[in-house]
Amino acid sequence: MGTLTILIAFIFGLASGGGLVWLTLRGRAKDEGAWNDTFKALAADTLRANNEAFLLLAETRLKQTEQSAVATLDKKTVAIDEMVKPVRETLQKMDEQLRLIEVKREGSYQQLMEAVKQSNEAQQLLRGETSQLLQALRTPTTRGQWGEMQLRRLLEMSGLSEHARDFSTQQSIADGLLRPDVIVNLPGQRCIIIDSKVPLASYLDASQSQDDTVKQAALKQHARHVREHIKTLSAKAYWDQVEGTPEFVVLFMPGDHFLGAAMDGDPELMDFSVRQKVILATPMTLIALLRTVAHGWRQEALHENTQRIGALGSELYASLVTMSEHFAALGSKISGSIDSYNKVIGSFERNVLSKARRLSDYGAGKEGKSLPESLEPIDLQPRSLTALENPNKADDVA
Repeated sequence: MGTLTILIAFIFGLASGGGLVWLTLRGRAKDEGAWNDTFKALAADTLRANNEAFLLLAETRLKQTEQSAVATLDKKTVAIDEMVKPVRETLQKMDEQLRLIEVKREGSYQQLMEAVKQSNEAQQLLRGETSQLLQALRTPTTRGQWGEMQLRRLLEMSGLSEHARDFSTQQSIADGLLRPDVIVNLPGQRCIIIDSKVPLASYLDASQSQDDTVKQAALKQHARHVREHIKTLSAKAYWDQVEGTPEFVVLFMPGDHFLGAAMDGDPELMDFSVRQKVILATPMTLIALLRTVAHGWRQEALHENTQRIGALGSELYASLVTMSEHFAALGSKISGSIDSYNKVIGSFERNVLSKARRLSDYGAGKEGKSLPESLEPIDLQPRSLTALENPNKADDVA
């Protein structure tokens, strides 16, 4: 602001001085050309001097302004540094944290990639094994072995044991014409026959198909195969061939989804199987049936044990009676022995000790030792077994 004022004053003074010179020269000189030259020379000198003074003043002002600006800038720089310092430190810490997070992220990413790789490998392996299993289940022999294995596991889970003859597998009946998968024995010489040969080829086709139309057709075919198997199983009439078998046979289906798919394809399948005397059983329903059988065997074993305990108790009571008679005979003999003992010591005192004391009077005895004055008889009598003679007074006997 001060420099601008000086500049305006300088220009105003220059104009005023020039005007005064021009007026003075105009009044004194008539030769316009000469005065113009003189004016130009004076004006040039004045302008040069003013320019030099202006430049000197401007240089001085600029130096002062520059010094002031530098000092102000230094102060502001220091203030800004103090203000920015916490932010810079925070940013440095954030940068370190970000580097650490990046390192951890890379490690986690590598672990994730490894886990995904292993998962893909496991999935590929599982897909291959599943494909092999599906191909194996299409073979009737393998499918039958798988069903029998599932059935055996359920039997063992239910508490039945083949070693205890709770059930038997692949037992030929009717002169070898029939061979059911499992015969479950029941108490009272009864049994239940279970078949596990279920057709699953159409169901496997449906599970592998991506076309809904093909899948529905395969499921209907699965239902027809199950219905035909029910007819075949019913025609064997196990209840006429095996004594003690109820008028039904159990068809074991190793999965609820197999039965559900068959009933979806044939809603009347359950009623049809009941009319054909074939009971459709999934793992859960078969476990309930087998647990009931196992409970029956436990009750039968408990009943047999109760009978054995009763017989053993009767034998034990008879043995106790015989032993009591022996004790009574022994007691009577002991009582007779006591009487004989008392008679013996009485005779001994009368006939022997009296004569022996006379010998001591003649110096026949040793010094410090002498015969007893008398021998005490036994007054105790053997205790009788009154508990068996009078059971009501057994608690009163000490």
